[in-house]
Parts: sequence; C-alpha cells; structure tokens
Amino acid sequence: MTPLSVTGLALLDDLVPDQGPLAAQAEAVRAVLLAERTAKDLGHWAVMAAAFAADSCVRVSWFEGSGTQFVASARARADRGGITSFHEIGAVAVVVNGRRALADASCAVHIRIPAAGVEVDLVSRGRLCWRVEESDGRWRIVSMDMVYLRDGMTPVEPGVAVPRLPVPERPRTSYGFLQRVMTAAGYPVSPELPGVDRPDLVDVLLAGHGRWLRDGGLR
Repeated sequence: MTPLSVTGLALLDDLVPDQGPLAAQAEAVRAVLLAERTAKDLGHWAVMAAAFAADSCVRVSWFEGSGTQFVASARARADRGGITSFHEIGAVAVVVNGRRALADASCAVHIRIPAAGVEVDLVSRGRLCWRVEESDGRWRIVSMDMVYLRDGMTPVEPGVAVPRLPVPERPRTSYGFLQRVMTAAGYPVSPELPGVDRPDLVDVLLAGHGRWLRDGGLR
C-alpha cells in the first residue's frame, strides 16, 4: 500500500458507469463536501449540519460518531476555545454510481495549540475519504474518514525548543505528533485509524467503500 493508491478513482472498473456523462453530479458532490469543510472552519454550524445524512458516520482523529454528533462536538470545542484549526483541501476526486458517490481529496489539517506550555503549529496530512448519497434531490455525506500519511510540529515562536510529550503506548508514525498533542489536550486519539503505517486498515476501508458504491454493501 502506498499513498498514491489511497484514492476513490482506483475503484474505477467495468462495474462502474462511464463518468463522462456524470459531470454535473460530480460537481454537486464536490460542492457539498467543500461547503461542509468550509463551514467547519468558519463556525457556520447550520450549514455544516445540513451536509450530513441523518444516518451518517464520521471517523477522524478526535471524534467517532454520527454527523449530528460531530457538528455538536465541533461547536462545543470551538465555544470552549484553546484550539484553532483550518483545513487545506486539495482537488476532490469523485466517482458516481447512480445515487451513490465516493470522493477523496488530500487534506492538511493545521492546528495551533499549546503543548507542554509551548504554543505549537501542528500539521496533519492525509486523504479524506467520503461516501455521499443523493436523496430528495440533494447530495449528503454518509461517511467521512481520514487516511493518515504524516504529520509534523513546530513552535510558533522561532528559536523555542519543541516540547517533549509522552509517547503513547501504541505510537503511530502516520499521526504520531497529532496523537501526542491531542491526547495531552484532553482529546484521546485512537491508535487504530487507517494510515500508511497500517495498510491493512486502509485496505478494509477502501474495500468497504467499493462494496458500498457498487452494490450498497454494509457501511
């Protein structure tokens, strides 16, 4: 497994319809995905909530649960202050099959947070992977997962030493700094998230996406 294979376009085969005539649907999918990420960064909670299906599921570093719970947790965290972040999203690849679609995009999550008394900038890089479904004429997010690639941490103030944080019992190289910083801030991060250092978990995720796109397989 390599980072280049973590893409919804890898699922294109003779079981998936020709994507040429589906450009309008693909653009509608991109619009809802980018609207949700922008709304999260700007605190537009109603817009963010409207992007998720009623039975949606979100699995990212600091959260696992429904889309509704995700929005509520993001809002509560923003209200408490102390952690500021924004998302840098790359080109969104979309594969449409009827009323279902898969999408994925490179994503860099930029977080400014105090760590052991030192304010740091942490960047976590990966690919966001979505399942999206059309209902009543609107595309909504059914699931959102992150496949982690690598991360890094630098002090905000030049010349200040990067703080040493406790190493988790099961450290991950694909999101090790994120794991340490978020756990220290009170947001424990699961050691079982898909990443390039756990290709088995990535394979399970993408296989599930393929089944869902082609025949509505279990989420």
